[in-house]
Amino acid sequence: MKINGQYYDALIMSEWHELIDMTSDVAHRLLMSLTDDDISPLVDDFYEYMLNDDDARLFLSSQQVKDRLHATLLSWIKQVLSSSTADLTLLIAEQRKVGNIHARIGIPIDLVARGVRRVKQSLYSRLRLEQMDPALCYDALRFCSLAMDTAIEVMTTAYSRTHETTTKDQENYRLFSILDNVSVERERQLAALLNWENRFIYNVATGSLASEIQTLADSEFGLWFQHKGRHVFAQVDEVTEITALLNSIDEFIESYTSDMIAVAEQRYMLLRTVRQRVMKMTSLLSSLFEELAKFENGKDPLTNLLNRRFIPTILRREIALAMRSDTSFVVAMLDIDYFKKINDSYGHDTGDAALKNIAAILYESVRSSDYVFRYGGEEFMIVFVEISVIQAGLIIDSIREKIASRPIYPGGSEQIQLTVSVGLCQFDGHPDYERLIRKADSALYEAKKNGRNRSETFPPQE
Repeated sequence: MKINGQYYDALIMSEWHELIDMTSDVAHRLLMSLTDDDISPLVDDFYEYMLNDDDARLFLSSQQVKDRLHATLLSWIKQVLSSSTADLTLLIAEQRKVGNIHARIGIPIDLVARGVRRVKQSLYSRLRLEQMDPALCYDALRFCSLAMDTAIEVMTTAYSRTHETTTKDQENYRLFSILDNVSVERERQLAALLNWENRFIYNVATGSLASEIQTLADSEFGLWFQHKGRHVFAQVDEVTEITALLNSIDEFIESYTSDMIAVAEQRYMLLRTVRQRVMKMTSLLSSLFEELAKFENGKDPLTNLLNRRFIPTILRREIALAMRSDTSFVVAMLDIDYFKKINDSYGHDTGDAALKNIAAILYESVRSSDYVFRYGGEEFMIVFVEISVIQAGLIIDSIREKIASRPIYPGGSEQIQLTVSVGLCQFDGHPDYERLIRKADSALYEAKKNGRNRSETFPPQE
């Protein structure tokens, strides 16, 4: 059962306040007195421990730790230990933000739990050096442990919600890639099921031997459902029901002998039962395909390019591949120059023609391994795989030249010259795809600021 977000926030706030109130002022003062010099060795130990883990190294590098992550973890520990004087609303919101980032990057939740366990272990060792009264030591250790657990719980709750959405998008992309045209596949399989039923009725009506009647499982539809259909559809209940119906049809048919089929009443019972169950299967199958058709919206209807829905799935996968194979890729953001002026002056039909024209050029200009998205409005995104930013820049220059050489004609002999501004950014090893997009967007802004019809990179090339 999912917990209402507002209810959960109120619950966690109440329990955190309760923890603060049950902890003595002396223990709070002790924890808040820990300085950066006290906590820094804990952080050093954490990163040394995590960088020795093969799984953790996919998300960490010694340079990242030095440049940014050391200070980030140190600040988090101090915030949690000083939470008795903090604005808990803001503190909880910050934990939720971190959980969302972890999910977006794809950090396994067990790595987070393992890392926090290491921090707590180091913190306990540090507090024991204070040689304090046992009761005070217990009080301080209890607050450290439960406060960190509470913070991690908030992160995990946010992580789970984001991860659930991410998993659905990954599955939708899998479905989208398996069945390129859902409507065609739907008609093909419904026709295959109907074709089996028609042959079955003919065989029964013409007195064929029971042993000569093909089972539904052995039919074209049955084979498709067993080897593809069951794996394509995510709705387990419907798939289970179709499987049960298919099996029950075959079992019912196999229970009939040739002598039984020869009896009119028995023959009628066989035909009617099979017909009813096939109709039920047809209804369930249509429902599944209707649900699957929603996933086919992975393509922008105007340009026929991928829409931005699958950007997180694809970028997460490319980041994982790049990190595992020590390769790189480039994200390019493209924006049509003065598109609003085209729309306002010539109308939306002309604007649509401009979008289609540029989309066609982008699609024909990239490699089959690259991805082209309609990002939104007049903006596009290209993901160039296993390439340097210099190589990607050469492709972009060629694309810009093609676009400039292919005007559109709104009517008569009048033509509209099209140009694009482009921002590029090469993957730099950071696992957060949104950070990469923001950098490419920043480069795009620079290209527009510097006169349009040009490309810029992030960071700027010397």
